[in-house]
Amino acid sequence: MTRRPGMLNTSLWVTAIAAGVLAVAPLARDSRADRPTAPAAAATTDAAAEPPPTDTVPEDARPGSWSLRAGGWYIRVDGAEVDVPKVAELTEHRRLLARPASISPFDRLIAHHARAEGFDWRLVAALIFEESRFDPSSESDKGAYGLMQVRPIAAHAVGVDRFQAPNDNLNAGVRYLRLLDEKFRDAGDRDRIGLVLAAYNMGPGHVRDAQRVARHFGFDPNRWEGHMERILPLLELPSIYTKLPNGFAKGRDTVAYVQRTIERYHHYQRQTSGAPAADTAALPPAANG
Repeated sequence: MTRRPGMLNTSLWVTAIAAGVLAVAPLARDSRADRPTAPAAAATTDAAAEPPPTDTVPEDARPGSWSLRAGGWYIRVDGAEVDVPKVAELTEHRRLLARPASISPFDRLIAHHARAEGFDWRLVAALIFEESRFDPSSESDKGAYGLMQVRPIAAHAVGVDRFQAPNDNLNAGVRYLRLLDEKFRDAGDRDRIGLVLAAYNMGPGHVRDAQRVARHFGFDPNRWEGHMERILPLLELPSIYTKLPNGFAKGRDTVAYVQRTIERYHHYQRQTSGAPAADTAALPPAANG
């Protein structure tokens, strides 16, 4: 018989194809292999005259028998050639089923609230990292609390009273993000992200002040890159902030905060790029707590 590529004759000893994926082991080698070869006709006559009582012979003792184990299944092969699949073929389904690494223990909860307000959950996760490093008990000296460092004034602005537990904190924080997004709806999507993040960090009043300064110096108040990111540090100058309604603000810190958050957001997008689009859009709601 001519062997085809990718075929394995069961008279060969094969101990393993791929560790942990497919194991091929001989159950019993034909004891007649070392005997002188008899004429084919005689062998056929003997086989016809005395058929082996296969129902009484233990399977492990059958000559020329092989056992293949693959994915928990046993396949018996008696004296036949066997297609040997490539390792890549055997592991392809594993790659398809592989899930991207999680970002935090609160991924499902974040995705649930982000989806409710129309945000990419990975942007919210990046903001949470900057705010609390995913510590639900984090508290600032200004009264900001929880994963999203929600302050009472922000919770009140979106009409919620509870923001201590992670679920309540995310609900209040993401709703507040939506409120800020509406305040800067005149900006394009990409620029609006910078403005919203800046407002979340320093307060929308200070961002409005910076927009006034931007207009005064001929910058576009609705563009972040090259415009508002250059204006915010001016809120630290006495000659500027003393003339503004909301006064002094740490503009340079806010610009750095926005840059870090956006960079981390892009990192999270790459980290979860293997997930199907519906995988994060259809995450079930998590329980309150």
